[in-house]
Amino acid sequence: MMKKKLLAACVGLGMMSGSYQALAEDSNPHGFLARSLIGDSLEKHGIQVHGWMQAGLIANNNDTDDVSKQAFFNSDEGFNLNQFALVIEKPVKSNIVSRATPTPAPMPEEMDWGFNITTLYGNDAQFFKTYGLDEDFEINDPADGNEEAFNIAQAYLEFYMPVLGGSNLMLGLFHTPLENEIGFALPAPAPTEFYTHPYSFMHGPAKHFGALWSAKLPSAPGENILGFELGVVQGWNNLQDDNGDLDVIANLRWRSPDMATWVDWENIYGNGAADSYAACGCGSPFPTTATEKEDATRYATYLTVSQVLDQNNRIAVEMTYGKQEKAALNTVLNGVTDAEWYGANVNWYHQLSPGASWNSRLEWFNAEDAAHVVMTGAAAGKAPSEWSTGSFYALTTGVSWFPHPAVRIRPELRYDMQDSDGPAAFANGTEDTQLTASLDLTLYF
Repeated sequence: MMKKKLLAACVGLGMMSGSYQALAEDSNPHGFLARSLIGDSLEKHGIQVHGWMQAGLIANNNDTDDVSKQAFFNSDEGFNLNQFALVIEKPVKSNIVSRATPTPAPMPEEMDWGFNITTLYGNDAQFFKTYGLDEDFEINDPADGNEEAFNIAQAYLEFYMPVLGGSNLMLGLFHTPLENEIGFALPAPAPTEFYTHPYSFMHGPAKHFGALWSAKLPSAPGENILGFELGVVQGWNNLQDDNGDLDVIANLRWRSPDMATWVDWENIYGNGAADSYAACGCGSPFPTTATEKEDATRYATYLTVSQVLDQNNRIAVEMTYGKQEKAALNTVLNGVTDAEWYGANVNWYHQLSPGASWNSRLEWFNAEDAAHVVMTGAAAGKAPSEWSTGSFYALTTGVSWFPHPAVRIRPELRYDMQDSDGPAAFANGTEDTQLTASLDLTLYF
């Protein structure tokens, strides 16, 4: 019933997109629906109400309806309601985009504050669940067999302070500052130019509960821009954590004076013991053999270099490494207690026109150690003899097209290949390659 209601709402939004004549081609579509219904009284106080709907179609080249979970939020061919989101926020006035970048803008001299509440429903929401919060919602009962889920994706306060060259402090539940792609359909804080995601994304946290301080170091106009982030959070995707230990986030961000070159080094370190919860499919995706009174160190690091080549071309290279001590899956499969994963991907973004871009990504990821419950197939209930490991390669290419400021359409092709002596990863464990074609539509309102 909920899905039928949401589909009806999506159809309504699709029909409405054709009547957005009052929305100028160069204006911001975010919040247009709320302004049409309640006027701009909230926006006069800096409060924005907006959202998006994303749905897609997926097909593969094998005889099953299984689509690799290694790189897709959803795992079935056909139609998927990915994200139906509503955001109520008051953006903070700052010269820093928290979790993304310091900017060349001068430091505001006055303190400011803001907030963000983001709710999400759809197939993707199951991957953004927070243990201790979202699994308690009746709509997310795994026994009902519903693939869609609902969660509170973000709920935080943000404070700006004229400290150093400018500082932001986030408190609450927020999307991770790690990884080249974060995963929302929004253009900020991190764009997702592709419908599918790299293997590195699946191996990182989605969200955190805690505190994150983002700062810009003082610099004069024309000088390099340097920023950093320090955070103390309740682990990976957890509001509560059975081991009781906090994780530390430490990131460095360097920008050239013209913002054409970006270098980001992002890190998270903490105790991964007893923070993976199979019953709700939430928490960390890396189960361990350690109890809540023991220690099982988990570390993940990301190094991303992005370069604008000219007005129409940009490249980004991401390298990632992670390690989990006392990894439960690797202990069972290989008799080795620790597990490592690492890889690299190269992204090329080419602007075809003001409203369209052609984007391609080439990636390699080493997952020879069994660590990730989704990557191995353990989350699907497969026996250890059927777990998939090895090196993975993927080539993705597609177009992102905005025929209207409130409408984005993305056709995409992706080819995955597994190099392993063990069980196959694709087509329900029968193939070591997979070709997928997808088409997704996002409506912003």
